[in-house]
Amino acid sequence: MAIWYNKTHQWYNDGTGEVGLTPFAAEQLGEISFVDVDALEGSTVEQVKFDGNEPTSDPLDCTVESSKAVGDVYSPVSGAVTAVNSDLMDEPEKINEEPFSAWLFKVDASNFEAEKANLLDEAAYNEYTASL
Repeated sequence: MAIWYNKTHQWYNDGTGEVGLTPFAAEQLGEISFVDVDALEGSTVEQVKFDGNEPTSDPLDCTVESSKAVGDVYSPVSGAVTAVNSDLMDEPEKINEEPFSAWLFKVDASNFEAEKANLLDEAAYNEYTASL
C-alpha cells in the first residue's frame, strides 16, 4: 500500500482506492467551507492528463470551496467511483484538519499499473511542491 500524488494536488491510496486533497492543497485553499462530491457517485473517471505542469483534462464534477478559492479536483487514476465521502458536506473542515483521512471519493482503478508512471511518490511530490 502506498500513497501517490499528482501535480493537481490530489493523493491516491493504492490500498484503499481513496482519493483526497493533499495537505499542500488544503493549505493553499485555506479554510475549506464547502464540499460536494455527490455527483461523482457511480461515475467513471479518467486519470488527469498534463501538458508540462498544466492539466489538459477537465476537472471532475466535484466542488471544494474555501474563503480563498474554488479548487478544481482531478482524478489521479482512471476507474469506477465506488463511494463518495458525503460526510464532508457536513464537515468540510476535516480536509484541513486531516487531509489523508478526509478522502473525497474511492476509485476501483482500471489501469493502475500503466498509470502509476504518471504519478509521483512522496519524495517527488515534495520536490515538486517545493519548486512552486
